[in-house]
Amino acid sequence: SYFPPEFAGIVSGGHADADLNASLALEPATTVTLAGTVGLRDLRLVEPAGGSDVLQWESLQLDGVDLRVDETGPAVRIAEMTLSSYLAKILVTTGGKVNLQQMLAEPADPEAGQGAPEAAADKGASAVVPRIAIDRVTLQGGTLEFVDQHMPKPFRARFLNLGGRVSGIDSQSETPAVVDLRGNLENRSPLQITGGIRPLGETLFADLKIRFDAIELSPMTPYSGNYLGYAIEKGKLYLDLDYQVDGDRLNAANHVFLDQFTFGQKVASDQATSLPVRLAVALLKDGRGEIRLDLPVTGSLDDPEFSVVGVVFTILKNLLVKAATSPFKLLAAVLGGGDEDFSTVSFPYGVADLQEPEEAKLARLADALQQRPGLKLEVSGYVDRENDPEAWRRVRLETALKRHRHDALKREGKLPEGATVDSMSLNAEERSRYLKQVYKEADFPKPRNALGMVKALPDAEMEKLLFANTPAGEEEMQALAEARARAVYEHLVQARQLPVERIFLKQDDIYRPPDEKGGSGSRVGFGATVD
Repeated sequence: SYFPPEFAGIVSGGHADADLNASLALEPATTVTLAGTVGLRDLRLVEPAGGSDVLQWESLQLDGVDLRVDETGPAVRIAEMTLSSYLAKILVTTGGKVNLQQMLAEPADPEAGQGAPEAAADKGASAVVPRIAIDRVTLQGGTLEFVDQHMPKPFRARFLNLGGRVSGIDSQSETPAVVDLRGNLENRSPLQITGGIRPLGETLFADLKIRFDAIELSPMTPYSGNYLGYAIEKGKLYLDLDYQVDGDRLNAANHVFLDQFTFGQKVASDQATSLPVRLAVALLKDGRGEIRLDLPVTGSLDDPEFSVVGVVFTILKNLLVKAATSPFKLLAAVLGGGDEDFSTVSFPYGVADLQEPEEAKLARLADALQQRPGLKLEVSGYVDRENDPEAWRRVRLETALKRHRHDALKREGKLPEGATVDSMSLNAEERSRYLKQVYKEADFPKPRNALGMVKALPDAEMEKLLFANTPAGEEEMQALAEARARAVYEHLVQARQLPVERIFLKQDDIYRPPDEKGGSGSRVGFGATVD
């Protein structure tokens, strides 16, 4: 009955003891002092609904207590506060409620106390803030148990050997208290919290580094199965967190390292995301099986919409979305390539020949795939419906002209060693001469004179007729798209030495527009898959 009315927990056990010297002085001003030791033993605190344990400890010892109340207000100094053999239990029920919530009672009248804000403000303004100083807080032999019964398969975890020291807590000092706390998850994974904190000042200040090593991930399967749709076969998690709080501002750096993280069997779950989590892991995991993520968080603690966990999960969700929509942009970002996009290779209209800048892009893509052995590549060729057909016709004509030039030099014995059709160049006279030959050999109806003979035409007119009679329909465009895909495939296999079992030619709508605004339709596009 001595606890505040909003406290609904039940103290089902405990003993208090004290050894104090008390003094009262009336002159020159009323002064009351208490000095000595205080202890609270064998405490057991339970929640009211089910009577389950929430908090218990063997001993809470306060040594060197010095409480003073005088005209300047109350002040208390404690030389050492020691909490020994303590146990805290956090339980999430099947209904999704946390046992700690049961420890707080609903207010009988939510509007009570709201009628006189001016009086409340005056009372707060006149209240004297006590000075509180604790030289050392020592924690020994602590255990934290966490049970989540809200999952289809319950999850349990225990933090053991929680202990350490906080030194120099003082409500009127600008110097932060020194924090050094340690423990283990299931006696395996070490936890360390170090830094400084000023919890009793006018504004909160904290600069804490949290290091959590070698957390086994396979026990997290109840969560991964329910929300990701897969069991966790193996993996270890390392957390290196740096949190700075100054007043209402939070700046946090979350460095996450996952080693050998591997999904196992698929788990049926109505709550599982449809995003490609396995693809995201394959994109993020390097050749050593390691994933490194930096997840910065900044915000105002006074903002009711702000949540550290919410921000982190939003970042992770964005990674999954990017894996689904722009996997190669994500891959480039992970490898330090900034905004570079490996998802397409562009071609000039009408041709299937790789250009030098695009070969350089393929080299970087190949390097990225070498570092991501879990990825497989899909290669699809595309054409530009508006520009490729006409360019295709022009390329066919230029190739025919160069072939005539090549054959003529070969007949004359003047062909340079190693010269190819594509390497031929023509001046204006040669081009006009060979254009007439190509036109003469072309098999289509040609304009004739009054005597029925093929009519001589200007070069421009012959070109128009050759273009008009060079097919560039669905069959030719399909062949162009396939030739582009094949050129990229062979470059990656032959020049970049990627294994053929990791590259697949994939048929797609050859006229599908590029995903990026302003991208070229004359291209080869890539897709990423995992086994």
